[in-house]
Amino acid sequence: MTESPDPRQAVVHGATQEIVQLEQLIQACRQMQDELRESLVLLDEGYTMTTILSRGGKDGVIPRLTEALDRTNASRRIGRRAMIRLALSEGMTTKQLSARLGISRQLVERHRDER
Repeated sequence: MTESPDPRQAVVHGATQEIVQLEQLIQACRQMQDELRESLVLLDEGYTMTTILSRGGKDGVIPRLTEALDRTNASRRIGRRAMIRLALSEGMTTKQLSARLGISRQLVERHRDER
């Protein structure tokens, strides 16, 4: 039996880079989720948020959460750009994308043109 190809590896309208960027967004969100889940576990164990946030050092909660938030935010922007470029390559218009995503046409165009 032939194994089905992994759709994440597919070239969709020459959009391999965009697919990889969307995968990176998913990974960044998972890392953020893991960091938040760890904080929730500590809260369940009876720690206060003040205590959790006071844990110092480079391995403390605040630096890890900040790094995870930064990665998620950067990946979100790249992911949005990838989705816009894919949709445009499939024939959607700037106006349609603007309406569907709830952002201005200028922002859609900026993402389209960004390198």
